[in-house]
Amino acid sequence: MIVWRDILQTQPPVVDHHSRLMDHFKRMEDTGTDILLVAERGTIVGYVDQQSLMQQLIESEEKDVPLKYQVDVLKVPVDHPVEFYHNISVYLGIDSDGSIVGYSTSKEARHRINLLHLHQTNQIFNSAGIGIITTNARFEISFMNETAENILGLSRSFLLQRNYRTLWSGDGNLEEVLNGKQFVNVASTINFKQIIGNLSPLYENGRINGVVHIFYLREHLEEAVKELEFVRNLNEDLKAIYSSSNEQIIAVNPQGEIIRIAGTFLKDFWMVEQAEQLIGKNVRELEDEGIFQPNVVTECLTKKSKHTQVQKSKKGRKVLSVATPVYHGERLEKVVVISRDITEINQLKAELEIEKKKSDKYKQELQQLINRSQREKKLIYNSKVMERLVDEMKQIALVDSTVLLYGESGVGKEVFAQLIHDASQRAGKAFVRVNCGAIPENLIESELFGYEKGAFTGAGQNGKPGLFEMAHGGSIFLDEITELPLNMQVKLLRVLQEREVMRVGGVKNIKVDVRVIAATNKDIRQLIRENKFREDLYYRLNVIPVTIPPLREREEDIASLSFHFLKLFNESFHREKNLSKEALDVLESYHWPGNVRELQNVIERLVVTTREDVIAGSDVYAILYGEAREIKSGREQPLIQGIMPLKDAVEQVERQLIHLALKKYGTATKAAEVLGVSQATISRRVNKKASK
Repeated sequence: MIVWRDILQTQPPVVDHHSRLMDHFKRMEDTGTDILLVAERGTIVGYVDQQSLMQQLIESEEKDVPLKYQVDVLKVPVDHPVEFYHNISVYLGIDSDGSIVGYSTSKEARHRINLLHLHQTNQIFNSAGIGIITTNARFEISFMNETAENILGLSRSFLLQRNYRTLWSGDGNLEEVLNGKQFVNVASTINFKQIIGNLSPLYENGRINGVVHIFYLREHLEEAVKELEFVRNLNEDLKAIYSSSNEQIIAVNPQGEIIRIAGTFLKDFWMVEQAEQLIGKNVRELEDEGIFQPNVVTECLTKKSKHTQVQKSKKGRKVLSVATPVYHGERLEKVVVISRDITEINQLKAELEIEKKKSDKYKQELQQLINRSQREKKLIYNSKVMERLVDEMKQIALVDSTVLLYGESGVGKEVFAQLIHDASQRAGKAFVRVNCGAIPENLIESELFGYEKGAFTGAGQNGKPGLFEMAHGGSIFLDEITELPLNMQVKLLRVLQEREVMRVGGVKNIKVDVRVIAATNKDIRQLIRENKFREDLYYRLNVIPVTIPPLREREEDIASLSFHFLKLFNESFHREKNLSKEALDVLESYHWPGNVRELQNVIERLVVTTREDVIAGSDVYAILYGEAREIKSGREQPLIQGIMPLKDAVEQVERQLIHLALKKYGTATKAAEVLGVSQATISRRVNKKASK
């Protein structure tokens, strides 16, 4: 409620109604006010504003004529609610002594009330912790509030005009929202922030013109639900939930009066038929009347914390009540009491036993989901191709078939091997990683298969199990499988066939139950033709071949991976770096020959070497293109930055290639030979460039 005191301005000067017009005008100029109060014999009788005074000066030939003033003025108590009257233009605020303490025009009062309402609305959104993002029909972000910035950890300047589909990952479909569908309580992820919210069409003049996303942090779900339950008078869905669970909810204000009742009404306990009969009753008075004992609300208010107690009614019914104080800042707003009838103790014990078994089962399933979610955190992707690949990996994980992962260096083959293991029935068992190219040739056999006591000079006295034995019951990941020497390939083939190993110096075979996942970045078929890899071993390994695409073929993942590594290195090096839009554009346009590993190294270098907190496009450009680097063919790589017409892009690449060739070889003849064109073509292109 807004009272007059909230919107009054300082009292303006008071003039006598006999004063001259020019004196009034000078007084108004000196004080800088736009209104003067007019008094007669010490009593305010009216007012004159700047426009009226100017009009009188213009119309009057003499400046000493009597002042004409307006009388549509009303005195109002400063602590009374603001009310407007159609025939009043100026309101004078008076205190309890009748003294004037301020004034406001009708127009200014309405303006200030609107400002107060706007301020209150902003406070409501901020207090509720609700983020809001809107897009246009092309999914370009057009608005986001301050709370959304705080939740996502991304600035408004960075996100505005970016395509929301490339940043948002969730259960809903943004395209369907543009067709009029609404998604409620959708779990989604933006910048690695887990959020929950609603996706709705954004209407303008009756037409859908975009998407509005209202959300809050998932970790604040309990607080948000409580706020919705009690600030919004317990919505109907939660009422139904508590009704089905046979629990009663009562909200009591700080004075002890019952203000709301929801859920299952315990009429046998209260000895009334309808919950409405208790609204407005004071719990202290009900206790004094002997309706129940003891008063759990009083205990809660005394301790200023949650309190649990068994209450007994006049007729002997017993309820287990939990009273929880609800604060807004330092101010107590209400006490919420959740009660369940526990009179039938035997039935309650049976129900509790059933619920306990369910709880244990849910807890176990939840823990499995949490563990799996934590294990999958390392796998960052946003592209459809990776989504399909991950689904394929999880399907493969259901069986124990041998998997051979193909992919360039740095694509994350080990991460995918870990994913297969974690999604399989062997998830709780060992996952052993072996880099076949990092073990010296003379130690490979003893490392893989182990050795017995005294098997060779320097062998341990107790022998040692090999990596295959250590992986028993779990999975073993053989990275760079093509680096194994041929003699070891034969022994590995036997292990895959017989599922048993023999230690170096041993005389008996040891059975092993191991799921084998191998990986390579080379063309195994070519190695077979060159007699560098056994064909029979290849067929044993190539049961389920999986090719992991390079980063350049899944550009949608570059932004997600960049933010992931940025967060990782910010935490490691205690920095607060951010990527600018231009920096992200440069990263997304690069071809990444070193794949994810190269991207990780570049982000680390940017976090360590850049001076500003916001990493600019020029910083990224300098690292990726600023040095005179050569690709494998010995030629520098021409660069196209951003989207442009195809004709312009072709001309730009031609100019870059000609410039690089002339710079490298010095003459047009040699440049033409290398580029596969005539010398005349080179000359024409150079002349065309010079003319521009």
